[in-house]
Amino acid sequence: MGVDVPVVDKPGHGRLRRRRNILLAIAGLAVIASIGGLLVSTTIKSPAQQAAETTAPGLTRLAAPVQYTVIRNTVQANGVITKPPQISSLSSGGGGGVSGGNAQQVVTKIFKSPGRFVAPGNVIIEVAGQPFFVFRGAVPAYRDMAAGESGTDIAQLQAGLEGLGFSVGADTSGVYGRGTAAAVAAFYQSLGYKAPTVQGGPKSGRGAEVPLSEIMFVPRFPAQVVKLGGGVGKIVSGSLVTLSMGSPAIRGQLNPAYGSLVRPGMHVTITAQGSPAVMHATIQSVIKKPQTSHSISGGLYFPMRIKLRKPLPSSMGPGQNVILSIRAAQSNGPMLAVPEAALFGGQDGRDYVSKVTGPNSATRVAVTVVTTGDGLVGIRADQPGALKQGDQVVTGENYLTSPLGRGTLRTGSGQSSSVKVAP
Repeated sequence: MGVDVPVVDKPGHGRLRRRRNILLAIAGLAVIASIGGLLVSTTIKSPAQQAAETTAPGLTRLAAPVQYTVIRNTVQANGVITKPPQISSLSSGGGGGVSGGNAQQVVTKIFKSPGRFVAPGNVIIEVAGQPFFVFRGAVPAYRDMAAGESGTDIAQLQAGLEGLGFSVGADTSGVYGRGTAAAVAAFYQSLGYKAPTVQGGPKSGRGAEVPLSEIMFVPRFPAQVVKLGGGVGKIVSGSLVTLSMGSPAIRGQLNPAYGSLVRPGMHVTITAQGSPAVMHATIQSVIKKPQTSHSISGGLYFPMRIKLRKPLPSSMGPGQNVILSIRAAQSNGPMLAVPEAALFGGQDGRDYVSKVTGPNSATRVAVTVVTTGDGLVGIRADQPGALKQGDQVVTGENYLTSPLGRGTLRTGSGQSSSVKVAP
């Protein structure tokens, strides 16, 4: 049978094992100590460090300069875009000219389509090979104009010819003579047409005439084509030409409470809901008689006429309501002014501003309010010279006790500010 033989460590091996165990124990204790130190360092803070970390952020001061300006107020008013007046030619029919009544009234050419603007002397449309043109005149065309006729319509025709550079010679104003006939013939020729002449009757052979079917007098320009009596190749139906005189206008409605602030000549900014356009105009007139008819707001208003600087864009059309922002001056001239937030009331019932006198100091200045407008307050310092243009005034402070124990100060804005309060 076998015999177990005990194994005996050599003396050198035992000592090495003990040393290794000791070193491992020491290393473990070092790791534990370092971890503990780290934990202690992150959880324990010195009083100075705690105070630094819990101190509130430094207060900031908001200030603005004292201005020397005219105090203005923006007054809001309502407005509505109105259609310009329209004028139509008589229903097309044969005149007494060369075309006579035998020619069928068919549109043969269009020179100015709807939406186009026309000027005196422009041909708008051609019917049966003859032009239809416009001249300036308050009296409508109502007859054929030919040699031997006289009246206001003849005077308008002569003035229009002269304005276009066609002299009527020695003809008296309002009397159609040979000079006027020659001017009519030259005018037609400039358009590329032959002037009509009277055929038959006592006026035959007296030179060129202007048939009623070929002219339209328009009271004022610019004029815009609204509608034509037919397209090319179509028989004319109804009025041959319908024009609008001028551009769409704006009628304003001013709240009577602002009647004393608004006057003719003031600048107006025009905006409309749904339109990106911003238009500029001036007030032409204000009728200071309250009205209620067609009131946009439902209350009383003063009617205003607005003069546009440019024609309205297509995004602003007739019948649309608009907003009128009127720059209305309130002070007679420039004066010292500060933002409303700079003004505060004292316990004595007076008004004050806080004038900045240093990086962290300010002094109270008593003021009298003169007027207000658009976020500014027009003021006058109670002590002459205490305020001047360019001085900085505090526009925001929180309740703040001065280091000298002189009381507290707070402006209307409630903003924080590190400001000492002067006695």
